[in-house]
Amino acid sequence: MAFDVKIQQNKKFTVPADINTVYNLLADVPASTRHFPDLINLIKESANTYRWEMKKIGLGPIQLQTIYACEYTCDAANKSIIWEPRDTADNSAKVSGKWILTETSTGCDINLLTDAVITIPLPSLAGIGLKPVVKVEFETLTNTYIKNLAKTLSKVAATA
Repeated sequence: MAFDVKIQQNKKFTVPADINTVYNLLADVPASTRHFPDLINLIKESANTYRWEMKKIGLGPIQLQTIYACEYTCDAANKSIIWEPRDTADNSAKVSGKWILTETSTGCDINLLTDAVITIPLPSLAGIGLKPVVKVEFETLTNTYIKNLAKTLSKVAATA
């Protein structure tokens, strides 16, 4: 028996870097994911498809690991980056989303939209206590990711 945790995020932040610099970092999946905490492996499965393997979390004998694959579609002309879930061995989640980039007079506004469904291989009764914990953990990881990206993009803008 298992249960699903559904998570939707809409995160907005601004950086002083220009839109081309932001796009170039975010469209380079290996480069941008180096900023994501607790990612232990990013495996290229095909031209635009990557499998994410997160660090195991848990206590004692209960260890959970989130694994999922996404196919990325990047359009440099429109500064568009979209990802859709793809099936892969050992998937425990399906994640989709997009980056929305808007050039401003002082840099770039960035909007991260994410939809995730994480499957937890435990009895559904455990979901009562675990769903909020999983959501908070996902939120914390995403916030750290954004902070790390913003720091890098601010440094790049300062040296430009």
